[in-house]
Amino acid sequence: MKLVRYNPLNEFVPSTFGSLLESALLDGRSEFFSPNVDFVKNEDSFELHLVAPGLEKSDFTLDLQDNVLTISGERKLNEDINFSKVESRYGKFKRSFKMSELVATDKIEASYNSGILKVVLPLDKKKVEKKVIKIS
Repeated sequence: MKLVRYNPLNEFVPSTFGSLLESALLDGRSEFFSPNVDFVKNEDSFELHLVAPGLEKSDFTLDLQDNVLTISGERKLNEDINFSKVESRYGKFKRSFKMSELVATDKIEASYNSGILKVVLPLDKKKVEKKVIKIS
């Protein structure tokens, strides 16, 4: 199974232009960013590792609707610090992932440690089992 970043604009425009258009449609806010996600495939689950340093667990929102997992939040810039240069990303973020029918969505777990949000997507054993059908 392959997890693919879900973008509703992909049906209307090519993916490279879709990302550009998606950013423009967000009211021109430059504070929007897209954190990196690493994907891990285990024997009995998939994992999403969203890289988001400097946040607390309470800064994240995970929603599952219509088999689409959406992870959103905001990393705020500390205005009290006089930065001479800022290279890290700040602002609101939102990443959406269409779930496979193999994922047991009622058993999804999430944890946040050392700047990485880890979302475990366990596979439904009943749907994964392979059956051999005998021809009579």
